Amino acid sequence: MSSPNFFIVGTPKAGTTSLYYYLEEHPDIFMSPIKETNYFSYAEIKAQQLYYNEEHISSLGQYLELFKEAKDEKAIGEASVSYLYYPSVPSKIKEFNSEARIIIVLRNPVDRGFSHYLMDRRLGLVDLLYEDIIRKRSAHPKFQLYYQQYVMLGQYYEQVKRYLTIFGETQVKILLYEDIVSDIESVVKELFIFLNVDCDFSPDTNEQHNMYTSPKNFFIQKLYAHKKFRIAAKRFFGENTQRQIKNVFFKRDKPELSKKLKHDLSQIYKENIYKTSELLKRDLTYWLY
Repeated sequence: MSSPNFFIVGTPKAGTTSLYYYLEEHPDIFMSPIKETNYFSYAEIKAQQLYYNEEHISSLGQYLELFKEAKDEKAIGEASVSYLYYPSVPSKIKEFNSEARIIIVLRNPVDRGFSHYLMDRRLGLVDLLYEDIIRKRSAHPKFQLYYQQYVMLGQYYEQVKRYLTIFGETQVKILLYEDIVSDIESVVKELFIFLNVDCDFSPDTNEQHNMYTSPKNFFIQKLYAHKKFRIAAKRFFGENTQRQIKNVFFKRDKPELSKKLKHDLSQIYKENIYKTSELLKRDLTYWLY
């Protein structure tokens, strides 16, 4: 039975969903039918009682079953963005496949965290004000998890260093979100070369996946916040019709952070950004506001 030989490990809200779909188009690449398997982070997610309530793959048998349809593809992969944050995951993947190739995408941590919050708020997973989470002005029972997801996930240095240490530089490909936005064709070609598949293949990169939208009114917001409704709508309408409906009832006007909060968040990340820049030998200080 086939098993994965590459992993998109994160970070969340950095374009990994689009990469998943673009790679899936390549005839020499097989992607798991479930994007977020979270198999190698299952124990950590369960221990934390992380609030997404997704169905995760918990056994090796279940996990390998996802790849049973793979045939002669050279590259077999999955994309679970929880894999970057949890310290034990790189070693688990290394034990599973020591030759595995790792893809990491980083994004300005201030923008990433706020985008993550907006997604969770749209899904009805958080109702606290973003500033109250950042300023630690809440006694909410899930506050520490919110702070982890919207702030700590952006402290990249140790997360990236673990993968470089365990797999080595030749097996780890590090991309930046802004490169995906500005020149996706070049990024995809880089990945095809990294995965040793035909780099002349051109996927349809016109459609961007998992882009920000928000309900146009309170009623739609409350309805969309119910997971059962989202699942039922997807099954009933299908993805294409559902996308057309969202274009009518959702808007793309993204809220902005205040200059003060951006600055304060930059100070939280400042030292880590400098250390990550040194680690990657790439100047990331333009992330600082």
